[in-house]
Amino acid sequence: MNLEPRNIPEEDRLILMIETSQRQGSIALGSIGGEFIAEVSFSPGLVHSKELMPRIDTLIEEHASRSDLGVIAVSRGPGSFTGIRIGVAAAKALSWGLNIPALGLSSLECMVHGLGSDGRWAAILDASGGDRDMGIFDSSSGKITPASEEMAVQVEELPALIAEGTGVVGSGCRNLEWAEGIPVSEIEYDQPPARSGWELSVQAIRAIKENSEPPAGWQNPHQLQPRYLRVSRAEEVRRKKLAEQERS
Repeated sequence: MNLEPRNIPEEDRLILMIETSQRQGSIALGSIGGEFIAEVSFSPGLVHSKELMPRIDTLIEEHASRSDLGVIAVSRGPGSFTGIRIGVAAAKALSWGLNIPALGLSSLECMVHGLGSDGRWAAILDASGGDRDMGIFDSSSGKITPASEEMAVQVEELPALIAEGTGVVGSGCRNLEWAEGIPVSEIEYDQPPARSGWELSVQAIRAIKENSEPPAGWQNPHQLQPRYLRVSRAEEVRRKKLAEQERS
């Protein structure tokens, strides 16, 4: 598949958005032109591998057909290593099979969009063991602009990185003492809704139409990759064992 950047599907074609980056998975369907159709949440917990494809099949059967799809969008990380791999793999397979573009989105950006609140927000994920994945964004009328690079940090670094007036959201901001001038979101917003990803996809496609550089995966879905800010715990253990073997 080799799509030219300006070869954007018509506005009545549909975006299927896949959100599996956190514990609560969901999918959404809406048009490229901005008409929202439906959103479906998975059962509670990490059930993405079991529920993703059946949920997609049901959503499409109820509202459209696969031939109506124009773009497959996916929250590509950071977040759950397993959840991201499942979502990105499904997006790539659907994009390739239907010969339509794939669009990868920042999971942290989707989380901030889901707040529906203007201002500067830090989306912080708990990567366990005192590790945090974080991005800071400015939110204004549904448009999200990065204010920093997404980064892997230690929990003790957070106070120096988050200025007064910046709100915090995400699993990595819980059970911490925050200064009075830092708003803490309700815990329900730690799970980004697929609808937010769909809305961000509409904005991204509009920008591509206006000659912005298409992201990896748009012209070739195999170029779409999960975004991790650190290696998994399993990989850390593997590397540690290899280092120990080399020393022995």
